[in-house]
Amino acid sequence: MPATNDADDYWGKAVTLYTGYPVPSRKTVFDKLKSKEGIPLFRMDIQSMDVRAVTAEDYSAISGWMKHDGEDYDLVFYTAGGDGAHSGVQMHRARIVLIGVPDDSNGRARLLDSGEMINGGAFTGHYGDQWDSGPMSQYVSGAKAALDKLLADHTTRGFSYAGAPVADAEAVDLNSFERTAQAFDRATRFFIDQAARLEQWETSLGSEQSSWKGQAAGVFWHLVHQLHKNYDSYVEQLGGVDHQAAHTTLNGYSPKSTFGDTLAMAQQQLVAELTNLQNAWTTWASDAKHDPHRAVLEQLDDLSKWVLLHNVPYIEETTTYGGEAGSYSSYSTRAEFQENHPAYGNLNDIQSWKKLGEAAVERWNNNVNQTLVPVATQSLSTLNGNWIDAGSEFEEPLKTKDTSSLTQFYQQEQNQLNQDQLNKNQQDLNNTLNNNQQNLNDGLNNLGNNLNNGLGNIGNGLNNGLGNMGNGLNNSLGNITTGLNNGLGNIGGGTNGPNSLSTSLNGGLDGNSGLNGGTSNPNTGPGSTLSSSLNDLGLNSGLNNGGSNTLTNPGGGTTRLNADGTLTTDFPDGSRTTFNPTTGTMTTTSPSGRVTTSRLNAGDTFTNPDGSTTTLNADGTLTTKFPDGTSTTLNPTTGAATTTHPDGSTTTTHLNTGLGSGTDGLSHLSNSGSSTDLNSLNGPKGLDGSTSLNSGSLNSGSLNSGSLNSGSLNSGSLNSGGLNSGSDGLGGDDLAYDDYDSTPFTGGALGAPAGSALTAGSAAGQPTGGTPLNPGGLGGMGGANNSSSSERVRKVLDETGGAALRRPTVSRSRASGDEEEREMILTRGSTPTSSSGSPYAPGGSPAAGQGNQSTESGDRERSSWVPEDEDVWGTDEGGAPAVIGR
Repeated sequence: MPATNDADDYWGKAVTLYTGYPVPSRKTVFDKLKSKEGIPLFRMDIQSMDVRAVTAEDYSAISGWMKHDGEDYDLVFYTAGGDGAHSGVQMHRARIVLIGVPDDSNGRARLLDSGEMINGGAFTGHYGDQWDSGPMSQYVSGAKAALDKLLADHTTRGFSYAGAPVADAEAVDLNSFERTAQAFDRATRFFIDQAARLEQWETSLGSEQSSWKGQAAGVFWHLVHQLHKNYDSYVEQLGGVDHQAAHTTLNGYSPKSTFGDTLAMAQQQLVAELTNLQNAWTTWASDAKHDPHRAVLEQLDDLSKWVLLHNVPYIEETTTYGGEAGSYSSYSTRAEFQENHPAYGNLNDIQSWKKLGEAAVERWNNNVNQTLVPVATQSLSTLNGNWIDAGSEFEEPLKTKDTSSLTQFYQQEQNQLNQDQLNKNQQDLNNTLNNNQQNLNDGLNNLGNNLNNGLGNIGNGLNNGLGNMGNGLNNSLGNITTGLNNGLGNIGGGTNGPNSLSTSLNGGLDGNSGLNGGTSNPNTGPGSTLSSSLNDLGLNSGLNNGGSNTLTNPGGGTTRLNADGTLTTDFPDGSRTTFNPTTGTMTTTSPSGRVTTSRLNAGDTFTNPDGSTTTLNADGTLTTKFPDGTSTTLNPTTGAATTTHPDGSTTTTHLNTGLGSGTDGLSHLSNSGSSTDLNSLNGPKGLDGSTSLNSGSLNSGSLNSGSLNSGSLNSGSLNSGGLNSGSDGLGGDDLAYDDYDSTPFTGGALGAPAGSALTAGSAAGQPTGGTPLNPGGLGGMGGANNSSSSERVRKVLDETGGAALRRPTVSRSRASGDEEEREMILTRGSTPTSSSGSPYAPGGSPAAGQGNQSTESGDRERSSWVPEDEDVWGTDEGGAPAVIGR
């Protein structure tokens, strides 16, 4: 709104602000109502008169308001060349005509009556002077007219007075308060209705189902739930469903929302101040002193009184008689005579009368300042305070309770699902490893006890038996003793083991793919390999060791590496920044929830809420400098954070996102961020602490084959599928928990035929088909200590069928991570048997002796054939035959 009023004229400022009417500057309202001498509000001249002495009564008759035609005011005075006693007195009359006053019915000037308004404009004077009473009328009466218009019609649009219109852009419309209140009420009604509808939808859909998580149905349910929650929040912020207004508008409308109620109150407050100004003007005009010309009249009357007191009474008339010439009179002044007014100066000077006109304007201004300005000042202050309070309701926009996006929700659901699955997988793996540990410990303990007991009995039995034979047969059986010794020597030579039978037994625990994974040489002590490899599970050291996933900054903030690779820093004031290294965006969340996003390029610096600065380096790292001189460089890719302290020392912290998964599915199980390799089972000690199964009892000079084939050696726990499923014992990259079955892939006993889970490709023990000193060929056994890669091993599966599992396996001993693939024929829920149906291999055919290979199907007697059981053997695939048909 253009300022037309004076800066210190609060009356004009208030009227202009409340109504839009351009009240003019009070300093310029009389600029176009001045005489050519610059006298405001009137023009005049001074005429000489014949000197005569007058009384007070005579003076009143010839001086004052409307004494002569053609003038509005006459004032007679004397001059004598100065104040005091003088001769040569002259008599003068000032003739005054007011400028810009209305005329009466006789064409004579008149002043405004009490409460009267004037509507003036440009006009031409009697002598052709151009004057304009518009500005005076605008200030004196236009302000009142604008107030009346607004209170009566509730708007000043199209209003004009004394040539000053209200611009459309400045017009005030009291009804706009009501219309705006109704708009808020309509918005409130919309949210109420839609919230009810969304509530029905949400009720119909039911609560969120776990099966919906990460699915389109879950996203839709969240959308409905989010909208319902936000709309309910909007309704509450707008006053609720049953809001009762405390105010009504000028037209009697009762709002239905808090914002509408506030607007109705603001309208009432403005109307109250308009009324106060209207009443102030009425008071101001009640004595007719709102007319500036009345101030001129009052100033002239005051001057007339001064002339009657200090000028006219001190004229002395002296009459001289001259004989025939007659008499004549002369005039002089007494000492008390004054012709110079203390405020205006010499009355015979036009400039003195200009001062009188200016004094009249000042008189009128003082009246305005005393009557109108105080009321206007108080009104502005009151309305300002009231509207500040009312405006506080509108300072904060409606707050959205839930501002999350559907994309964020979907990603959170996916992350939660992944985290839940990861936690479940970890728990399942922990349980499996714990069970395997216990089973292996129990099995190895039993194995050691059974071997020691059995071999001890073998030694005792052979020693006793041979001793009795020596006592009873002495010479005749001497050769038998020699034969037995040679037989025992042949056992060692036959198996080609360094420790005779102990190596053979230990070799039964190893094979081309035993517990240790990879190919082991039975000649170097596989028992040691078994016990060492089991301990490399790390079961004695816990899966999650120490570490931290947050970094505490000097200012008290904390930085963490999120699962999606972003970096989040939480500041003490409640604000938060998140940097996405993929997109280069920095997202800042203020304590109030406001979110701003900026993009960082290499070399750009971002100022954080705590005063620190973060710079994106060319290599993708972030360097944050803190006010105390500390700087931290963080690599989002590796999680490494290097902090340089003010004293120059540095510390490095590794951030991680908690339980993760490497490319092999088994790494990153410790919360320190380090990789725990679960694929290697090697270790300095076995689960039972033993590094050798070699016992002194293995070197006994006699053997008892029955003890070697004891059922106690057939430990199912040694053949669990979780330990014999890949080249490294636990599977490769694609280790999926869905592949793991709680039912172990049970193999045969230690003395079972070749093809058992732990003894494929090597001699497992003494089969039942041979004699203790002359063992027959073992079923499925090839070159024993040769461990030929073309070893053919066969399993006859029962009716449950076999599962061919092909798993890509990462060999951890290879730096390049080369993958190899193997195929295993496994059965679930049953124990593989030999072709004879016996848990032990029958005596081998001559062609299946040690060091030879046999692939014949017909050279063994079958007891469990069904008509379609005739099988066909394929070619070698990685050292194991493949069944391609029946």
